[in-house]
Amino acid sequence: MPITAKPFGCQEQFDWGADIHSVAYDGGLSIRVLRNRNRDDGVEVTFTHVDGFRLLDEVPLAEYWIGEGFPSGYPVLEVFDGGWAKEEDERLGYTQSLREWLIVTAGACVSVFSKHEPEIHDVIWPAKI
Repeated sequence: MPITAKPFGCQEQFDWGADIHSVAYDGGLSIRVLRNRNRDDGVEVTFTHVDGFRLLDEVPLAEYWIGEGFPSGYPVLEVFDGGWAKEEDERLGYTQSLREWLIVTAGACVSVFSKHEPEIHDVIWPAKI
């Protein structure tokens, strides 16, 4: 299923070494994205309210990447058609009005349903000892 999406917030492209660092849910959702697996910096994407989220390896989502409407290299996308919400509509047999976001890396990816735009901040994590 092709996807139609546009970059949101981060206008800089991340390289193929980007990965999800952590996901934390405590009523709100916080996702830390490494710019590269060999670095200690990236972005933190925070949603104050979420209606649902899922984390998947990039392989099950490979069909998204081949579509013309997929903007490669950007870590945060707003999805307009063809994403998880479309899959849920087809599964349920009716259309829901869900706003969808996709946090994309070459490792894991996080799909999020939220009516609210995420906040995105640059972050640096302390080196592990």
